[in-house]
Amino acid sequence: MDHPDTPVHHRPAVELAAMIAAREISSRELLEHFVSRIESLDPVTNAVVTLDLDRARDAADAADAATVTGSAVGPFHGLPVTVKDALAVEGVRSTGGAVELADHVATADADVVALVRGAGAIPFAKTNVPRWSGDLQTFNEVFGTTNNPWDASRTPGGSSGGPAASVALGFTGFELGTDIGGSIRVPAAYNGIAGHKPSYGLVPCGGYIDRVDYGRTEPDINVHGPLARSVDDLEVLMDVLAAPRPERAIAVTHRMPPARHDRIDDYRIAVWPDHDGCRSSADTVAAVESAGDTLVSLGARVDRNARPALDATEAAALGLWLVAGATSPSLTDDEFAFYTALAASADTPDEIRSAISTFTATPREWFAADVRRAHVREAWREFFGEVDALVCPVIVTPPFAHVQEGNVSTRTLPVDGVERPYTDLLHWTVLIGMAYLPATVVPVATTADGLPVAVQIVGPYMEDRTPMAVARALRTELGPMEFPDAPRAAN
Repeated sequence: MDHPDTPVHHRPAVELAAMIAAREISSRELLEHFVSRIESLDPVTNAVVTLDLDRARDAADAADAATVTGSAVGPFHGLPVTVKDALAVEGVRSTGGAVELADHVATADADVVALVRGAGAIPFAKTNVPRWSGDLQTFNEVFGTTNNPWDASRTPGGSSGGPAASVALGFTGFELGTDIGGSIRVPAAYNGIAGHKPSYGLVPCGGYIDRVDYGRTEPDINVHGPLARSVDDLEVLMDVLAAPRPERAIAVTHRMPPARHDRIDDYRIAVWPDHDGCRSSADTVAAVESAGDTLVSLGARVDRNARPALDATEAAALGLWLVAGATSPSLTDDEFAFYTALAASADTPDEIRSAISTFTATPREWFAADVRRAHVREAWREFFGEVDALVCPVIVTPPFAHVQEGNVSTRTLPVDGVERPYTDLLHWTVLIGMAYLPATVVPVATTADGLPVAVQIVGPYMEDRTPMAVARALRTELGPMEFPDAPRAAN
């Protein structure tokens, strides 16, 4: 094994699958180990909200029997995994974090769940999310608040906060996340793990629970992707997840191209740590700069001045408008009325008013915005003709203390002592996501009080292996990721 001194629960998924295949540990033993950790540690974190143990134990026993007879199936044969509660799992309570679906049991797997199940994984539990996955924190009226494993007074991010905490604490082999405004990338960053936001359209997104009548359409910008303990895990998982929507599979196949280069010293990499339109914290800027320094030391051609030919502030505002529109079907009538009134108020900041104006936008206005997005995407295409990847912040500040009053549009948050609109947290994630680009997140530093700080490595559209290759080079140089063996008490 690559990490012989690492506890079994903190080993990457590919190692755990290899151990099961070699009969060094059984699927059933690993499942019981994960369950034991959840029972002893999760009361502090509240990451896992539903267990499906009887069926999982039967599946693990069957997987072990198949291993003995040489009939194992898939790269994750017998690997027990938890699944984000925004993704339907057949026969299991799947709520989307909403009281309306508090007792809902899904009748079919979400597309990505079916894909990893076909690769041998065994779903055994669901993990916590904000209501309809609509926040960068993780709390809801059904299951309460999920805490950050590194500091229980802080958020694990959202919306995949429960999934990311589950990975960090060794409750699962890997996790599946969703990301429309940063919901894979921010939790990966805040929990010190690896995450990959795929190119839009590369992974099928059926079975996403973003409203009561869920799963039949795929929202604009939204993607589903992996959260794991190594970049190798991300790459193998993307091999599994990159697939056409089921109704297109009769005629369509997906093939991710290889990374642009085999050697890191052949890469041209831009580093963009900050900009005047949305200042990042000192810790965040330092982490991005440090990642650039590491890449320089590895021989990559690093350019700290290269930028796409776009106004980042305007593009991010357009992205926020598009994200708001894509998520608007989940609003209740009361929430819709609240936001409509907020948009009409003279006291509402311009950026908030602009973002929520999408709730009443006409089709003509949406299509005009989509054309503006096309110009932004063209700027990115030209940029990636000159460079191979971009290193930039995931989010403007490290994990922050829980703040649950108000909502995404009305909250504020201190960043290096300056009170900022909560929507500033979305700047870097929507800037990248609205253009449909792939991004890999890995931790690269820690704050003075021991909190993880990550970067996102952005690649050209549909060239997902390229940012993963750069992320692997970074993490290989920095060494294996470290994880808390137990949740840390609030500082």
